[in-house]
Amino acid sequence: MRGLWILAACLLSGCQTAAAVPARIDLSDPATQISVTTALAKAVGRARIELGPVDPDGRVITVLPPPPGPLETHATAVPIRFDIVREGGTCYAVRQDTKTRVSLPKVTCTAN
Repeated sequence: MRGLWILAACLLSGCQTAAAVPARIDLSDPATQISVTTALAKAVGRARIELGPVDPDGRVITVLPPPPGPLETHATAVPIRFDIVREGGTCYAVRQDTKTRVSLPKVTCTAN
């Protein structure tokens, strides 16, 4: 019963856990690049992906669409963009269109 009162007091007073904050990631390290590529490939449901250019601040990572097949004259697929955030010491990539969070294990990111 006491735990219920503590929970109610916390909810009414606006208790919050650590919120996700924008972060930046350095993909110049090969181990970091492999970890990020592996995690994002799994997130988009493809065995292999190619990362697009990273924004100058390192806060957004882009996964390029697969190249057109031999019978396609043009592709309508668009890149998938992920925002980099840090929460509680863990780095995440948040897909911009679906807001799905992808954990980036063994990756170091710095909060802005």
